Amino acid sequence: MNKSKRIKGVFFVILVTVIGFFNFIVCNSAKVFAESKYIKPEEFIKSLVEELKLPVDSDNSYMDTAISVGIVKEDDEFSSYLTRADVAVLLNRADEYLYGDTLDPELVTLALEKRISDINSIDENKRLDVVKCYLKGFIKGYSNGKYSTDREFRGNNKITRTGALDTIKMLKDKSLRAKLSPDGQLIRTTNLPKYADKYPYILASFPNEYYDWMFLFEDGTRKEYDKELGEYVEVPFVRYVDYAYPVDMDKTTDIKNFPEIRDQYLDTWFEKAKVHLETIFNADYRTINDEWVETLLKTDYQYGYSVVSNKKRENIESYVKRMKENKTIVESDIIALDKSTLYFYNGDYYFRAYVKYRINSSKMKIENIPYEKNNLIYTRDYLWLKDVKIGEWRECCFEIALTSYADRDKGNLGVLYALLMEPFYTERKVK
Repeated sequence: MNKSKRIKGVFFVILVTVIGFFNFIVCNSAKVFAESKYIKPEEFIKSLVEELKLPVDSDNSYMDTAISVGIVKEDDEFSSYLTRADVAVLLNRADEYLYGDTLDPELVTLALEKRISDINSIDENKRLDVVKCYLKGFIKGYSNGKYSTDREFRGNNKITRTGALDTIKMLKDKSLRAKLSPDGQLIRTTNLPKYADKYPYILASFPNEYYDWMFLFEDGTRKEYDKELGEYVEVPFVRYVDYAYPVDMDKTTDIKNFPEIRDQYLDTWFEKAKVHLETIFNADYRTINDEWVETLLKTDYQYGYSVVSNKKRENIESYVKRMKENKTIVESDIIALDKSTLYFYNGDYYFRAYVKYRINSSKMKIENIPYEKNNLIYTRDYLWLKDVKIGEWRECCFEIALTSYADRDKGNLGVLYALLMEPFYTERKVK
């Protein structure tokens, strides 16, 4: 072997050694990084057992102790480094060991269906614990954007050691947990709107502009007959009698035992309002039919009372005729409203709604349109839009009023009208 070949051979050996050493360093560094950033089941379970102050016999391990009280089960399969779903399972079991299973089953079912967008990506045998962990405020998940009513849990992602150990502190100190609305949506407690004190809570995914605009009764008066003067005079509204902010609804006097009635019927009122908006903001002259009419009619406060209900059907069918002649096409992308906005004013009940929509086809000039000439978006009141361009997405908040046709059945609220007047939102924003 000549000198040149010997040098090349030595160089090759050195190169292989250096590469091997580099790979060892990289692999070892990755292992050290994982062990420092993430957490193994044994460490988390040990911390759980210590937090709960469970006795550990000298002959038993922390794992045995956790198994003995049901926090860990014999057939459990956890990742080498715990995932967010793994931690949720262990946390919920620990919480139930401390306090029992206290969640409303109907709320759990609702959350399984509507509150975690990626629930189906999580192992089926872990989903119930994941949802309960979320509802108890241990792990908030990730936002799905403005006006979303669900969150992404990312249950199959590894959880950091710090994040995992922080959740253990929440077991006994519930003040550290996230706050949720009665229907399982995350509540925001910072960067609040100016009108935050007027609502029972503020949803994390609903921006401040949803809340920060004046109510219909603000700075208003009503007319009352003055016998001495022999004429009607303006008098200020009486709080709780004529109006109430959302946070004060329990103090209203319009419906006897309102808190009980609300708890019984609120979901129905909310659903009628939502379906009403979804229907009127999704109308296509090419496909509109009797089913559309019936869906809209069922949301109305007069539905079920034959004479007036038939008249309302005629009104809706008249709109359908007009919108077909106008070649109306309107569609929505997002319709969002929340039960926290329910307020009272002058005998009616109101929800606030955000709508993202566009008008794709219309032959009429779109401006302030009286009811009898409105062939664009159905409402029994004026339609007042500004600077509309065909095909352009628009965003606005509207009021939707509900009332009762029969005084004897106050719980049977239905939609009175959708107040589709943009200036009521744009010009009444809180400065």
